[in-house]
Amino acid sequence: MGTQGSNDLLSTWITGWATCRGYDRQDDGRTTSVVLTDQGGRDEHFLYEPSEELLLQVAAETKADPNRVLTVATNRMEDLLAVTRPLALQVVDRQSLMSADMADQDVEDPTTPDGFVLKRHDEPGCRRVEVTFEGQPAARGAVSVVGDFAVYDGIETEEEFRRRGLASFVMRALTAAVLEEDVRIGLLMATTDGRELYSFLGWQQLADVFILRG
Repeated sequence: MGTQGSNDLLSTWITGWATCRGYDRQDDGRTTSVVLTDQGGRDEHFLYEPSEELLLQVAAETKADPNRVLTVATNRMEDLLAVTRPLALQVVDRQSLMSADMADQDVEDPTTPDGFVLKRHDEPGCRRVEVTFEGQPAARGAVSVVGDFAVYDGIETEEEFRRRGLASFVMRALTAAVLEEDVRIGLLMATTDGRELYSFLGWQQLADVFILRG
């Protein structure tokens, strides 16, 4: 596939992620930001491979605002973290921006595991799947189409149902639904734990991601 990280790809991911979560994105010429309306109105700002000057400027603003976090996507994470170290910001999470060639993904609707029930919910701009067991939520996920990109979000499995392949099942169910829209590339933001699963499914890392808070 040869896809490489870029500000445009991060912007595409933000658009799809914000659509499925009901956030409005704002661009001020320096950063893209969203208000996390389901998390107490916290303000999250995004940068891709920023200059040290821009990073320090936005990081200082983050330090001064307890309701704000800064998310940075980069392939020089340790260097940029060193730049912000004098500000004593807290690194609250590390993730990975990842992509996949959708032509290599399974296009067939997967067979629901025994005892589980798959439910689908189509909303404007976002498709969701939920897996339940005897009426109890077990796993879930969502996907949004942005141009010819499929942006996956919120792939989660309840703790008592983990290690049963449900995350892979949810990914296949979402992919089978969205490939009818002729998407070319998949994008997602993976947690440290989730990165291994997505790598197994053929996803490639585009950039490291770290989140800072004052």
